[in-house]
Amino acid sequence: MLAASDRRVYVVEPEGPEEWFEELKKEAEVIFLYPEKALTPEEVRKVVSDATAMIITSRCGVSAEDIEYAKSLGIISKCGAKPSNVDIDAATKKGIAVTFTPGANSTTVAEFAVMMMMACLRRLNLLIDMVAKDEWRSPYTMGRELRDKVVGLIGYGAIGREVARRLEGYDCQVLAYDPYYKKGDEPKCVTFIDDLKRLITQSDVISIHCMLTDETYHLLSDKEFAMMKPTAVVVNTARGPIIDEEALARALKEEKIGGAAIDVYAEEPAKSTHPLVGLKNAILTPHVAGWTEETIMREVGGAVKSVLAYLRGEEIPGLINPDYAKHKRA
Repeated sequence: MLAASDRRVYVVEPEGPEEWFEELKKEAEVIFLYPEKALTPEEVRKVVSDATAMIITSRCGVSAEDIEYAKSLGIISKCGAKPSNVDIDAATKKGIAVTFTPGANSTTVAEFAVMMMMACLRRLNLLIDMVAKDEWRSPYTMGRELRDKVVGLIGYGAIGREVARRLEGYDCQVLAYDPYYKKGDEPKCVTFIDDLKRLITQSDVISIHCMLTDETYHLLSDKEFAMMKPTAVVVNTARGPIIDEEALARALKEEKIGGAAIDVYAEEPAKSTHPLVGLKNAILTPHVAGWTEETIMREVGGAVKSVLAYLRGEEIPGLINPDYAKHKRA
């Protein structure tokens, strides 16, 4: 086991103050990186080659090619949801543990998703500065209620379940599509379906809560938007590439659907030239669904606990790839 002075934990884009990492500093040298932009592949590989452990967010990608540069790296701990930005198979084969902080942002993202549903239904983006512009309400800005609506949830993990619990209070009928979910004790308003087309055609609101995989890439594109109700609202607080953004922009411009509320993008940070920018029926936010004090404290605390457990040879909380141990370097 390496001495504390020989262990280097890289924290890329710390989500909280350095004081939150004090316990970790007793076990290793902690190096904080504050890049203005996402790290380049060359910068990532420099970190990977020197680190004993890494704590990252969704902005720092670690590819299979990057992982080949690892020398003493033993754990990559991501703050928040399961990482789509880390090649877990490559890490496993290299004997590197990968962790996340399950449930840390479930409440925060669920609250935000419901807020976005209501904001889109009520056209809040058009209303918010009308008084400042000496404008008043008009037939075009008339909104709709969330109550009694059919809400389709694509993905029913921790966040999807929290969304469903909140929608029960609005007397919504919830359609849940998740081929991998094992049913448990769910709110009475939830109906599980195994036909995504049915969810798309029957829902007044469609909210995405699944992981980004090869299977879910561009899950919603021209074909799916054409099947939706003309008043349907789409909310995405999961991962940007699950929606074909160009197809969504076309559907909104042609008013094939009622609106969209988007917090995540195929490329982040999204730029002012993004195809959804400026559309009156689109509400855009800068990937902040999980951005609250409470969530960040839970995420950082969970990531630190995972790294500490690894350094101490203890059971690692939030471990995604237990098979990594079969490939650990001596």
